Amino acid sequence: MIEPTIIEHIRELSIESCFELSAFQTGWSSWKSSINQILGLTYNENDILNISDHLSDIFLSTRGSGRTQASLSGAGYGWEGLICWYLNLCFAGTRGVAIRKNSLLPEPLRNSISVNYGNFKSNTESDIIVVVFPDHEEFKINKDHLTINDKTGKQIPVLNGNKFNYRKLIDRMTEIHFDSFNIGIIQCKTNWNDNAQIPMLWSMIYETESFSNNAISIGMNGYSINDMTNFSYSFVTVPTNGLSNYKQNSTSVNRVRNLTGGNYWGYPSKSSIASSLKEIFNNNFRDAFSNNVRQSLKRIIPDLRSDLNYFNLI
Repeated sequence: MIEPTIIEHIRELSIESCFELSAFQTGWSSWKSSINQILGLTYNENDILNISDHLSDIFLSTRGSGRTQASLSGAGYGWEGLICWYLNLCFAGTRGVAIRKNSLLPEPLRNSISVNYGNFKSNTESDIIVVVFPDHEEFKINKDHLTINDKTGKQIPVLNGNKFNYRKLIDRMTEIHFDSFNIGIIQCKTNWNDNAQIPMLWSMIYETESFSNNAISIGMNGYSINDMTNFSYSFVTVPTNGLSNYKQNSTSVNRVRNLTGGNYWGYPSKSSIASSLKEIFNNNFRDAFSNNVRQSLKRIIPDLRSDLNYFNLI
């Protein structure tokens, strides 16, 4: 049984947001069938982790013809949803959660990744943000038993009417423990050639400690990514172009070679080109797991029919 923590509450809301995407809804029945064929009737933690090696083929199995702006945009949302679904499946029962809906992100974290050009606030292309919550008791207990005080020392009620008081609780909890967070921005794109320069430029902005004349600044309201335990920027692509187009010295490959969080795709890892998405857990988010991702997955397999049935895998 998985403890109904505030982290698990966010995870369920994030998965629900994936199923709200029309592109995800359209593809899911076919994707689910493909995933179940890959897993087979009896599967273990390694089989679930290795779904990442097939994500691109799963996604492309429902690709429509044409490259209209509407079709490209819809495909992008579908890929984003599939990546968010997979990441959260592997994070289930841990302190890590993948969030694709910006409104679910705690406000202090939104402030920390704000890019400000003079007085103009610009948000990064953050399709998914992985948050590894601190190893503190309030993030590990039943959310209905939380006792969190606001800035005045008054306890924040767990319920607002008949609904869980998510926003006030998570914002205050994040404010208190901000310096213990690890977050990773993940940009998801179906096309590598057309989009590689975007994560390259955003990653460069986040890596730069200062800009001339303070024209660009990172963070606001006193929150900065520099105060966290770790920050990373990653790229996850299908890609829709043939794999033979990508060589070690290809421009698109070089553009994302030095991203702080790495470059990934939905295929097995290929040296000097891209890593399978499953490698992101060891590379960027090891602190989400009490031991490792495989042991974590082994524990949650029985819960896929009960507490985690919202993944709609079984």
